[in-house]
Amino acid sequence: MQYFFYGIAGVFLVFQALYTIIPLLCSKVKKLNHDLDEKSISVLVPAYNEELTIKNCIDAMAGLHYGNHEILIINDGSKDGTFSALDELLDLKPDYRRPDHKLAYKSITGFYRSTRYPNIFVIDKLNGGKADSLNAGIDCAASEIMITLDADSMLEADSLKFVNQYFHDQQIIALGGTVKIVQGAEKKNGAIVEKFQGKGLIKSQIINYTHGFYVRKLTQSFFNSIVVISGAFGAFYKDILVQVNGFRSTVGEDIDITLKIHEYIKANRLNKKLVYAPEAVCYTECPENLPNFYKQRIRWQKAFVDCILIYWSRLSHKFTPGVSLFFAIDGFMLGTFSAFTTLFYVGQVLLTGGNVLHAIIFLLISILVNAAQIIISLYLCKKYGSNYSLADYFRMFFFSQMELLTYRNLLLYINIVGTFKYFDNDEGWGFVERKGVAAISQNIPAGSN
Repeated sequence: MQYFFYGIAGVFLVFQALYTIIPLLCSKVKKLNHDLDEKSISVLVPAYNEELTIKNCIDAMAGLHYGNHEILIINDGSKDGTFSALDELLDLKPDYRRPDHKLAYKSITGFYRSTRYPNIFVIDKLNGGKADSLNAGIDCAASEIMITLDADSMLEADSLKFVNQYFHDQQIIALGGTVKIVQGAEKKNGAIVEKFQGKGLIKSQIINYTHGFYVRKLTQSFFNSIVVISGAFGAFYKDILVQVNGFRSTVGEDIDITLKIHEYIKANRLNKKLVYAPEAVCYTECPENLPNFYKQRIRWQKAFVDCILIYWSRLSHKFTPGVSLFFAIDGFMLGTFSAFTTLFYVGQVLLTGGNVLHAIIFLLISILVNAAQIIISLYLCKKYGSNYSLADYFRMFFFSQMELLTYRNLLLYINIVGTFKYFDNDEGWGFVERKGVAAISQNIPAGSN
């Protein structure tokens, strides 16, 4: 077993080298081109029991710097006051739009238009889950490009312009934007000021998101091997979503749709790609306590296991080598499977006292690699427009080293538990309690990302 562990460690170092070198050498900030024609964009916002957060989302939508777009909020049979809140905020009036009838979803019971914001519509439907709601939105949408957004997400004012600019590249058929933590930002004098603040759990997620997007997503994008376009902020051509039969009702619809599009590209021998657009930014509310954090991350792990079981046998012949390697090796071997082998190896060292030196060496290497990647992610964070203070950057770095022995171990535990809990067969919304943080809910200005 120890030799197998050493093999895993070697592969780990190879991927970490990629995640260290590629973002540093290959990242390039795109300047916004205001002269491009605006492609039509529909922003789809599935909402289930979101009465506390939906106002923030709507306020941010009202401040978008983009003309050719519509907002479709899909109320998925909410049991709280979500629809009443929408009616109060938007002053809804019944409207009519004929669906395309190209995707399957639960029945739509009402279609409404806001009298205050003529480009905002509400679809009221029977409860069917997030994927079902997205399919209803796609089927009713009138635009060329679909943006999927969580109801607690707030778009930065120029985000749609950046999405539009990326889609003017004929090779791009889908992209994911940058997701930032709303609890780590404040609005002062009309500008967004990012701060490394809050509870340790919030700080850990700020670090996690910063590293995950500016290091991991940039690297995967370079190899056209993005494994998941986050459900919190993704953009797709409508016709592609229809071609792959929309979103599958599963615990992890965002991973699934990403892999389905990769599979579609390979099957049709298309010269297309899925990319990460770091300049396009949205803010989302993260869990503030351990029970909700645990619930969210268990759901993410179950989603990954679900896709492993479905796509594993097709990886070698229906996906490009890059997607297969990042999904199977980096995702499964170095994520899920290594959690079990690490636990076994550490237990063996503690019980037998053998290979302690090797364990210490690997731990030191891991710390050095983590430190290097955190420094790079913070550098890229600044490069792409974040305005943390110098003191905050130092605090973020030192906190990231401390969390190696705290929150990072919690994630190891969650990977193991979530793998077993996948077989609970719970594929609902996996609702996480939100408080409706409103720190930057209005007219997020351009250039603040």
